[in-house]
Amino acid sequence: MYTNPMKEEAQRSDEELLESFVHGNADAMDSLVLRYRDALFHWFLGMTGSHADAEDLFQDCWIRIIRAADRFTAISFKAWMWRIAKNLLTDYRRRQRGDLSLDAPVATGDDGTDVSLGERIASSESAPSERLETADLYAKVVEAVRRLPEKQREVFLLRTEADLSFKEIAEQLGVPLNTALGRMHDAMEKLKGWLADGSAEGGEK
Repeated sequence: MYTNPMKEEAQRSDEELLESFVHGNADAMDSLVLRYRDALFHWFLGMTGSHADAEDLFQDCWIRIIRAADRFTAISFKAWMWRIAKNLLTDYRRRQRGDLSLDAPVATGDDGTDVSLGERIASSESAPSERLETADLYAKVVEAVRRLPEKQREVFLLRTEADLSFKEIAEQLGVPLNTALGRMHDAMEKLKGWLADGSAEGGEK
């Protein structure tokens, strides 16, 4: 009976795919990249505000993964990947600090139009609190997320774009679980308040 190699790889765990790559199966790495492509790229985009920088960081992340694949000893590939991504972002911030831009097109919709990160967040089903679904909220969502304090925005994007659990977020940021939960709660409270009164004013708190 014929079996589809790509289908089989899609059913394998991250760790199994990485091990397969180490043993010479280049397609296994392609499967890993495909599995995390959207979440990783959109997170870089949300944190840098630059499509070009996000693309560079995305590629650098996979280059580092490939180079270190044979030394992988962590329990979770996903956690390891996000740790590498976080380290790259830290290096990026040392070189350059940019504002969040949710307006850059990051994908093409079914009708051929560009879809921005702000629109992805507005329609995201992965948000742990109230979902921001209606199209007329888009402009307010873009402005509100842009104005979030950086630490809250980081947790918000790790949850909504990277789809990490709060335990994983806490581990990646090196903070207690309650801190990660608190930042997400504060972010959601700010977003709900700003969207309710039409304001996106706020500062670091």
